[in-house]
Amino acid sequence: MQQPRAIVIGAGVGGLTAAAALHRRGWSLTVLERAARLEPVGAGISLAPNAQRALDAVDLGDDVRALAAWQGGGGLRTP
Repeated sequence: MQQPRAIVIGAGVGGLTAAAALHRRGWSLTVLERAARLEPVGAGISLAPNAQRALDAVDLGDDVRALAAWQGGGGLRTP
């Protein structure tokens, strides 16, 4: 049986998480990204509880938590 193959478009949080999950399940992958190289840009990323649970499902949750820096409470406002 031939190894399953996938192409992941975009090396953002979602794309790399999908690629990691597929790789751990034995898929052969190609990740395509428009940027010439990936480097820190100084942006903050906020993860909702469902996103953290998704990272837990692919065994990346604890790694992300180890890098986290609590910035205080957040909220949602409407006009």
